[in-house]
Amino acid sequence: MTPEEDRTMFQRIRRQMVVLAWIVAAVLAWMVLVPRIGNGFAGAAGTHDAAALPDHIAICGRGWTKDGLDRRLSLAEIRTRDGVAPVVVDPGLFAPCPLGPCTAVAHDDPCDTVIYVRVGEDAYLDYELQGGP
Repeated sequence: MTPEEDRTMFQRIRRQMVVLAWIVAAVLAWMVLVPRIGNGFAGAAGTHDAAALPDHIAICGRGWTKDGLDRRLSLAEIRTRDGVAPVVVDPGLFAPCPLGPCTAVAHDDPCDTVIYVRVGEDAYLDYELQGGP
């Protein structure tokens, strides 16, 4: 094999490796970004992909941390445990602030320190307020 043939074969293999790397990068980006983008448009009443939800979200100007045990609770379980109807929020980046959760502005009224994101027909993940009310 001549040096020119070696160079041509090396360039062809290199080009194939670059194309393969771009394909792998595109597939990985698709697998990571699409569920996150979908969660951003589902709204509070929509069902969100639990695997794509972040551990921390910002709602109403405050930070909230997902339950470390990743427990999915039903509405009945939440009402029994908390004694009130849950505040279901949209975990999207620019989601509106619903009534109930503690906000960045101090109020004399009580506020919720646990909020929920819907992840199934009757399944909710809870997020707890970081810091204090």
